[in-house]
Amino acid sequence: MKIWLTIAAMGLAMCAAAMRAQLPAEAATQPAAAEDEGSPTMFPHPDGARYLIAGQANIVFQAHAPFHSPYEGTNSFLSRGEYKTSLVGTIFLGYEVVRKPKFALDAIFDEESAGGRGLSEALGLAGFTNLDVVRNPSLGSTPYMARYELHQVVGLTDKLVDSERTNFSLATRLPERRLEFWVGRMGLPDLIDLNSIGTDSHLQFLNWSIDNNGAWDYAANTRG
Repeated sequence: MKIWLTIAAMGLAMCAAAMRAQLPAEAATQPAAAEDEGSPTMFPHPDGARYLIAGQANIVFQAHAPFHSPYEGTNSFLSRGEYKTSLVGTIFLGYEVVRKPKFALDAIFDEESAGGRGLSEALGLAGFTNLDVVRNPSLGSTPYMARYELHQVVGLTDKLVDSERTNFSLATRLPERRLEFWVGRMGLPDLIDLNSIGTDSHLQFLNWSIDNNGAWDYAANTRG
């Protein structure tokens, strides 16, 4: 049983529906600006600003019923019924140190907190059912620096093209041919193994083995 609560998206959808119900028929047929911007946000994210401030909270609730397990041990998946909830919160901060497209430089900093628990303390399953769970319960939910890095662009041409603004690249216009460098503390899945099926555990699959690549799950690298 998996219930994924996306609180912000649900709240925005309910507000949008209520507002549309009060609009005249001709106004309701016009596309809303928020829909054109893609994913829903609680506050506007202007592309022209030199800074980026964003946040994300992901809550995952999972439960299972009792089942027969005659060989259960200390580190086994518990046979008694249980339920657990995990919470991961992230604050994304970015600043365009150099705004010249040919030599754009971004400073990026993210603070994160990973709390809650996984079923059976995230033990007993090879492909665990919740990627947001920290497998070392003693770490607790104390905030930690998830990322701090510099993103440097070196343009190889004067021709500029549109570029989507992300948490890891703030410029909206960049050289068509360029070199990009990221230096600092980062998550490799931010830049490597990107695909439309299994890249983001917050929006796609939650299983430890499906998302990205099973090889990322290195026991000594608890927080990934």
